[in-house]
Amino acid sequence: MNSDVAIVGYGPVGATLAGLLGREGLRVVVFDKAAHIYGQPRAVGFDHDAMRLFQRIGVAEALAPHISDFRDSCYLGAAGQIIRRVERLRPPYPLTWQPNYTCDQPGVEGVLRQAVARMPTVRVALQQEVVALRDEGAQVAFGVRAPGGEVRQHTARYLVGCDGASSSVRSAAGLALESLSYDEPWIVVDLKVDPAFLHQLPQTNIQYCEPERPCTYIVCPGNHRRWEFMMLNGEPREGAVSPERLWKLLARWLTPEQATLWRAAAYRFHALIARDWQRGRLLLAGDSAHQTPPFLGQGMCQGLRDAGNLAWKLAWVLRGKTDASLLDTYTQERRPHVVATTHLAKDIGQMLSERDPAKAAARDVRLLAAGGGQPQTLIRQELIPPLSAGLLAKSAPLAGNVFPQPVVQRGAAPPCLLDDLLPPGFYLVIDARFDAPAWDALADLHGVHLIVLDVADSDTPNRLGALHERDGLVRRWLECAGLCGALVRPDHYVFGGFTDLQAAAQLLDSAPLRAVLAAPHAQALHSA
Repeated sequence: MNSDVAIVGYGPVGATLAGLLGREGLRVVVFDKAAHIYGQPRAVGFDHDAMRLFQRIGVAEALAPHISDFRDSCYLGAAGQIIRRVERLRPPYPLTWQPNYTCDQPGVEGVLRQAVARMPTVRVALQQEVVALRDEGAQVAFGVRAPGGEVRQHTARYLVGCDGASSSVRSAAGLALESLSYDEPWIVVDLKVDPAFLHQLPQTNIQYCEPERPCTYIVCPGNHRRWEFMMLNGEPREGAVSPERLWKLLARWLTPEQATLWRAAAYRFHALIARDWQRGRLLLAGDSAHQTPPFLGQGMCQGLRDAGNLAWKLAWVLRGKTDASLLDTYTQERRPHVVATTHLAKDIGQMLSERDPAKAAARDVRLLAAGGGQPQTLIRQELIPPLSAGLLAKSAPLAGNVFPQPVVQRGAAPPCLLDDLLPPGFYLVIDARFDAPAWDALADLHGVHLIVLDVADSDTPNRLGALHERDGLVRRWLECAGLCGALVRPDHYVFGGFTDLQAAAQLLDSAPLRAVLAAPHAQALHSA
């Protein structure tokens, strides 16, 4: 079998990548050793960046039965007092979607797989193990072992390992993991709580920063609740997740008559990141490339961002729109982003898991002092950094930030999300107050789309086909940066913002973009 892209691993990252590539019409084959979706919870959350990817695949609405809004978090100090709050963004939301969700991972994976199954250019092969990988220069050759032991030979132009922490693709490519010096044993427990007793549990997420035993409590969809307990020095690892031991840990909240143990596992929370995520035609995504402590809720999100970053670049290279050097920007962009986020998760983990009572008390005083004597409130999504390297105009305003997604309307058509109207490619977005015919010429010269955005109640004269945004989201975002528009990449990250036509022209003529945009590939949206 020959394919454009082979994906090893059919978890949420592999399924999302397959869906994104399938939407591009590429020939994709996905292999996984397992016969079915793993039926118990692992990741329990994702954010609006991930939901935007699910929207692109066409499954966002279908996820509704498997997700709920992610609750705000309280950090409780050594004496049980609130020492910090981490809250959600307040509306209007920058991507329209809720900023954070909690989820039932098996349900989310099921929806993704159903969507992939409907894509005519994607084939999925379960109970199939990829072996003997060889990068032959012009393609990747590999064997696939069926349950009976028979091995068949396959080739693909690129192969992506989404096969988890013990990735065989990473081993075959000789890509080593580097440690960020975090390695702590924890126990993760998932319960299905009798609905009659849900009211006696906290209604928000809580980090118990108690030196006796640090732990985390998370409100999950429906009657699912998760606890994470730090294992203490000297505690026996044998029987760590026995029901007897688990119920002793849970006795503070529930008794065995009030809930059912769904899943329990002992983990070592790691901070590990591969130095390189690509070797030739072999690439890594998700846990095969990085593993992060769970304290920021970014584990699965990071892998999904990998898929979003990689999908459009593979599509452009495979279709001959640009050369393979574009793929070099994958590691350049994603690795620093993951490093920064993982350091933050590690710092949070170290802060909440202080075991020395005197140091824990001093930590509490320090955190309260940072808020002027009151618990400081952090906004969860504002903790996520922008891209800092790669295909960006680094000195331009807003470069590396995620471009907002408002609800828009064109003419008498029903309102919809902006991304649902955007054709693939780069696009210039300008505030309608700065519109002029010269923008059309600039967009046509460089083969990018032109998006003119006005606000719904504006009396600004504008062209036929301009989009009206319902809440003025993009207008305010540009105004806060002192800009009239932004040049946006196919993955909705900002290449750079600009103040006028000349600045936009300079961005489009910059060295990083010249090779990528060498061949005009689109017409302006307003003329479509």
